[in-house]
Parts: sequence; C-alpha cells; structure tokens
Amino acid sequence: MKQTNKIKTTNSVTNSYEEDYFKELKGEIAQGKLDYKEGNFISHEEMLLELKNKKKQLNP
Repeated sequence: MKQTNKIKTTNSVTNSYEEDYFKELKGEIAQGKLDYKEGNFISHEEMLLELKNKKKQLNP
C-alpha cells in the first residue's frame, strides 16, 4: 500500500514539473514569435560576430 502512495506522489511531482516546463516553453515560444514579428532579433552572422568580439575582449 505504501509503495502505491509513493508512486502516486512521484507521478504527481513529475506531472507538475512537466506542466511547469511546458508552460514556460509555450511562454518562450510566444515571446519569440512576438520578437520576430517586431523585428527584435539578430542574424546568425551577427551573433557569430558578437561572440568573436566577446572572445577577443576576454583574450586580448
């Protein structure tokens, strides 16, 4: 009987974690769509250039 309760508790925690994860993921997707629509993004090339510049600043 105790084992069954332990499994139910574990499943409840797992479901809660998954629900939180998917809620956060959906929020990030919605924000990404809004950013894209408003033009708030950078290209892959711009991102690489930023990373190279940061690397140069850290290792002169």
